[in-house]
Amino acid sequence: MDYKNYLKRAIFSFLFIIVFSNLLHANSFQSQIIKLRNWLLMNKDHATGLPYSHVGDDRFENWAITYDSAVVTLAYIATGEIKEARKIIDFYIDTPNVWRLGGIIEAVCPTNPVLGEDWSVRTGSNLWMGIAGFHLYRVTGESKYLNFAKKLADFAISLQNNDESDFNFGGIRLGPLGSPNVSGDQHLGYDADQPAFYEIFATEHNIDAYALFNMLYQETKEAKYKEAKEKVLEWLKRVAYNKEEHRFNRGYKRGLDTNFATDVHCWGISALGVDVLDTFESGLAEKMIEFVEKNSLTEVYYTKPDGKKVKVKGVDFIDYKTASNLGRKPIVSPEWTFQLINAYRRLELYFKEKGNIEKEVKYKEKREDLIRSMLDLAIELNDGTLAYPYATQPEAIIGHEYRTPKEKTLSAIGVAYSILALLENDPLRY
Repeated sequence: MDYKNYLKRAIFSFLFIIVFSNLLHANSFQSQIIKLRNWLLMNKDHATGLPYSHVGDDRFENWAITYDSAVVTLAYIATGEIKEARKIIDFYIDTPNVWRLGGIIEAVCPTNPVLGEDWSVRTGSNLWMGIAGFHLYRVTGESKYLNFAKKLADFAISLQNNDESDFNFGGIRLGPLGSPNVSGDQHLGYDADQPAFYEIFATEHNIDAYALFNMLYQETKEAKYKEAKEKVLEWLKRVAYNKEEHRFNRGYKRGLDTNFATDVHCWGISALGVDVLDTFESGLAEKMIEFVEKNSLTEVYYTKPDGKKVKVKGVDFIDYKTASNLGRKPIVSPEWTFQLINAYRRLELYFKEKGNIEKEVKYKEKREDLIRSMLDLAIELNDGTLAYPYATQPEAIIGHEYRTPKEKTLSAIGVAYSILALLENDPLRY
């Protein structure tokens, strides 16, 4: 027997099977991605291009939440809908009325931007808009989108704590100070008795800031972004990092806020990566994932609008114990589950690069398991499009300021994140 030729044929056959399987796998998502993208294209304001955030909840009729607009922009970029991505970012560049206190307001009315919807200004949504602008610059080469990203990064830098004697030195504030003429302006819930955004340091926003500062420094080599990024990293190590539980705290709100939030762990892995997290503690990225799985990953039943009942596996916004204390059962958030899927992908790629096949396969299987579950949750509509609910329970307490929308509401952010995850596109990874 010619063992050399036999071995060659065996290797060729093996590689063919792998390539064919990957193509089949990608094609199996192609139809869903097209249907999801088409839902976004249909559920928008056609004059401005802005997405409607919560379709079906009359309390949010015509709302375009700034964070949602940013992530939908990223989904458009990922699917090659560059014209649609430009339209959204151009709206924010060219519409003076959406700017306030140095940044962009939380939500606008696309049909009449003069009205606005939520006039508060928060750092997180501005940073995500900057991330979207940066990625649009990368695919178009147009400097106005880089300048837009830099403007929003500089806005965040203006909110960085530079007092070296302060516990929150290096951290990015939740938002700027409000107007003294508006009662409760720039406070949680517009309530003057609640903490002001200026005195809150949220871990999620600092992770967002690290991601944008890192992108801009790598692109421009401007020292201010490197310095700002390094300060944020030190804040994350000093304030956000919970050494005892090998995870991140939620941040600081008139004192250290040690509560658990799922998104900061997924985003932390995506934005910082394994090597940077190892500077906190060896193996921290995997420990964070384990904490999420043990405390937030859940299985629930969800009844679709057509009456079909499905079993769904995904993550809650918070941990089981906190949800129970709030008087509700665990719920699944498609948005945050797709964030976890991208975190799994980041780990999968890392261990592939390191040649650790066992861990590469481990996180690949975890990622694909969640994708299958999320595809079961997708709602197929009569027009042939696909969409997602914001969460598997309507009007449920999330665990921070808000509740989930009404029953049968469809979510732009859920659809946008599903597209990114199915395309293995992580906008925080650079």
